[in-house]
Amino acid sequence: MPDSESHMEKLESKLDALDKKLDRAQGERKSLQWFMTLLTTIMTAAVGFGGWWLQSQVQQHIDEKTQGLETRLALEQQIYGKELAAYESVHQQMAALLEALGQVPVDPAGKKSAVDALNNLYVAYTTNSLYLSETITGQLQELVDLGGRLPALGSSGDTASMQAVEGQISSIEKQMKADLKFSQLGQIPGLKDRPQP
Repeated sequence: MPDSESHMEKLESKLDALDKKLDRAQGERKSLQWFMTLLTTIMTAAVGFGGWWLQSQVQQHIDEKTQGLETRLALEQQIYGKELAAYESVHQQMAALLEALGQVPVDPAGKKSAVDALNNLYVAYTTNSLYLSETITGQLQELVDLGGRLPALGSSGDTASMQAVEGQISSIEKQMKADLKFSQLGQIPGLKDRPQP
């Protein structure tokens, strides 16, 4: 049975070799599992960090744009408020002029108040010209010129009529409304374009 002993030894050595290979494979498998676990953890952390970083960049961009928009809107609101105040001042001066001119035929002493009202209108539009449109400024210059050429105020030569003054005031008021976009206040954007039920 020497043959069988040598055969047994061969089998045992093969079995030992297979056991060693199996142990090595199991060790490699455990190492590979650890490596895969570590790699998965690193990848998850990298993706999480990348997502967080990207989100923070987007939020920072949104915050910057929001702050810029808020600043712009605040400035526009402030400028519009000053424009509105300038237009209101000029409108009040025009109303005072019209009232003073209406009093001149009834009360000849009212001529001085009409001249003062004309002068106040001139001062109002020249001091507020930064906030008035060029069109309004030109129309106001023409109104002051027309008012100064009224016969009721003692002008002779190239005179103007009260109707021309009233027409000029009406034209200025229309232009003021257009400049200030009063017709658009309170409207919902795009509502005018939709068909009405």
